Amino acid sequence: MKTKDFYALLIRLFLGYVFASAGLCKLTDGQFGQLIGPPLLIKQLAEYDLELFGQFIALSQVLVGMMVMSQRYSVLGLIMLVPVNVSILMVTISQNWKGTPYVDAVLVALNILALLYEWKSLKFLLLPDTMEIKAPAKVNELFPNVWWGTLGIGFGALGGLLGVWSFPATLAFGSLAFVSMYVNVFTFQSYYLLEKIILALSGLAILSVTFVGFLQKAMWVLLGGSILLVFVLLLVRTFLYKK
Repeated sequence: MKTKDFYALLIRLFLGYVFASAGLCKLTDGQFGQLIGPPLLIKQLAEYDLELFGQFIALSQVLVGMMVMSQRYSVLGLIMLVPVNVSILMVTISQNWKGTPYVDAVLVALNILALLYEWKSLKFLLLPDTMEIKAPAKVNELFPNVWWGTLGIGFGALGGLLGVWSFPATLAFGSLAFVSMYVNVFTFQSYYLLEKIILALSGLAILSVTFVGFLQKAMWVLLGGSILLVFVLLLVRTFLYKK
């Protein structure tokens, strides 16, 4: 896989996971493992009679995040993620949160980069008179499989809907969703060995955070080790395969 294609894939997986897990975490009152907060948003909004609105926000994060991870519907998910991302950034700035706006700014930048990767397919949105539109999008050329990504979205949606009533069910369906997304990713047949290892490690990192309630301290070892190895192997892969 070309370097730009592989990095774009990692960005989609990362962004999709961040927002899908954040939504599942909110719907389970902070029990589902995730990387960004606030995990108790629904309870906080309930004090102002906005509990249903909080659930809507959380479920929207789940659906959009899963779409971004699906590859099949990633372009649509990335477009929908822009207003979500920018709104979160503006909230953190207006609330004068320390450090958080910088993290959110990085997520916005990654969102924009992932869309620019599909510029040839999306440029008609900004340049309506253009005559050259690439179809299908690059991501759909690389990952044409319909079922695994769609199945992952379905599992994620089901987990989100059950979040209010059963954390174990949400944990189970959320995990199945992430596994389905990675099965879909591995349907691509032309990875370098290093790329397969990097993807496997990223999946291990996701599952270690997902099961933080059970792994506890071990989660930090798995997560830290996986991230460190991914970073090192990415550098090695980038320098070995310069294309």
